[in-house]
Amino acid sequence: MNEQEEKKLKKKFPNIKTILKRRQRRKRGDMGYFDFFMLGFGSMVGVGWAVSSNSWIADAGGPIPAFIGFLVATLLLVPIGLCHGELLATLPMGGGVMVYTEKAFGKRMSFISSWFLALAYLTILPWEAIYVNEILTGVIPIFSGGRVLYHIGGYPIELSSIVLGVALALILFFINYKGSKFAAKLQSILSFVIIIVGVIVIAASFAKSDVNNLYPIYENINSNNHNSLFGGIVAMIVIVPFFMAGFDTIPQSIEETSPDKKFKYIATSLVLSIIAAGIFYALVIISTGSVSSWREYSLSSPPAMGKLLESAYSGSFGKALNYLVLIGTVSGLFSTWNGMFMASARLIQSMGASGLIPEFFGAKHAEYNTPVAGSILCFIFAAVGPFVGPNFINPLTSLGSVAFVIGWFLTCLSLLFILNADKDYYTSYKAKGGKFTVYLAIFISAAIVIMTFIPKAPSFMGYPALIIFFIWLGLGLVFDHINTKKSLEN
Repeated sequence: MNEQEEKKLKKKFPNIKTILKRRQRRKRGDMGYFDFFMLGFGSMVGVGWAVSSNSWIADAGGPIPAFIGFLVATLLLVPIGLCHGELLATLPMGGGVMVYTEKAFGKRMSFISSWFLALAYLTILPWEAIYVNEILTGVIPIFSGGRVLYHIGGYPIELSSIVLGVALALILFFINYKGSKFAAKLQSILSFVIIIVGVIVIAASFAKSDVNNLYPIYENINSNNHNSLFGGIVAMIVIVPFFMAGFDTIPQSIEETSPDKKFKYIATSLVLSIIAAGIFYALVIISTGSVSSWREYSLSSPPAMGKLLESAYSGSFGKALNYLVLIGTVSGLFSTWNGMFMASARLIQSMGASGLIPEFFGAKHAEYNTPVAGSILCFIFAAVGPFVGPNFINPLTSLGSVAFVIGWFLTCLSLLFILNADKDYYTSYKAKGGKFTVYLAIFISAAIVIMTFIPKAPSFMGYPALIIFFIWLGLGLVFDHINTKKSLEN
């Protein structure tokens, strides 16, 4: 294909010829349908099933509103997932929303969407690092009780925990730098461990559950911005996107599959991963929340789940369950950390290759075909976590949640525009419900974004997150101005 044909191809909206030509150009990858499912599922359930699920109960005002809120949020995410699946099959290119918005609206909107998605991904990297660090320092004595270097928000930052966190981030960097094959297989193994441990935890919790422990149905015990069951459910719905955002790692890694794989099955894997993760989380919440008094459990420090089961079961079996939860916790955290590292590095690389940010970010390793500068940047963000400590967890959660939903909104909007603009539109996967599903997804994502900016509302992101959001927005405007100036000069 010569340069002139390539330019013509880029101008067209996606159709069967575009997909076939792009498929022929793609290098043979290593990821299969199961790997994609596990990438999405592991990146979602790994975020908070063992370290955050008890705090969700406190934030929602009880296991019942948390359970309902998570199920409702999962149902709301399905139309959004269907839109992602259709676009994934239509534009099978790494970059996800960056590629979709460029095809629909041009480079400026592509930059805006990818800029916020980058924020969402990059907030998860230090978030995971903080929790991985906190869990491991709690179970490995040599990494706890070291020299205190400084305090942030009253929390001591120790030298030993910083060394551990940076070392783990470095390991993650080399795993992903060497290529997707090992990283994808590691993801599948960790996700499998999460499923096994999660099923055991859910079964063991239900065996010791008591319906009376679910009462009171609602009580605000954590000074939250709500005073009713409905308010608790809404508060839960708006933070779920942060913990269920892992499905977006699938579009980012689509170029890691081989040409013989059918995109419609990868799109199906994406939607199924959302449903599976939502059900998994909901069962964890309702089962563990009914083992003992939910008030006490919800305010316990992580990993509270292991301690809960150890006290519920006496003797060696209780201790074994506690250790099992620790294994599942670390597997879950590493699973999401690894999945988001993969997706973040590839998004940064795609932005650099498209000229949205400095071009050196678009470089790939000559042998491994992996992002070079993107991986280094992700390592830096991952290594920052141990330096700031757990007091940054809540702002990062709120900030990442709204950034993800902005990206989802623009993705769904792009699909609607492409459907309306191109009469010869072709895809191997159609969202169930057609345009109604697309309109529904746009409404849902827009509503969630708007709710997070309303002060004193149950859904409000909080002022620390709001400040970081506008700082990131300001940086984005600077980059946009530079890109616009370069385009005019060229």
